[in-house]
Amino acid sequence: MKNTTVERRAHARFPKTIDFQGTSPDSGATAQMVASDLSLGGVYCTSTADYPEMTRLSVSMTLPDGEGPNSTLDLDAVVVRRKKLNSSTGRPRFE
Repeated sequence: MKNTTVERRAHARFPKTIDFQGTSPDSGATAQMVASDLSLGGVYCTSTADYPEMTRLSVSMTLPDGEGPNSTLDLDAVVVRRKKLNSSTGRPRFE
C-alpha cells in the first residue's frame, strides 16, 4: 500500500532536548523553557510562563556542538500555540 501522508513542514525536525530562556520584551516576564523538537522554522517547548498566543519573545539558547565550545543563539520568536499542561509538581507548565 502506498503511503499518502504528506509532510507539510518546510524543515526537518530534530528530537533534541535543550534548556533555554525566553523573555517577553513587552512585559519583561522571563521563563525557563525546555525544547524537545527543533527545526529551522520553529521549536516545540514547555515553559514556566503562560505567554499568550502571538506574544513576541527574545530567546537565548545554547546549542552543544559536540566537539568544542557551545554556540549561543539569540533569537526572536513568536508564540503560535499554547496549552496548559497537567503538572505533578504543583508548579504550572505550558507547552
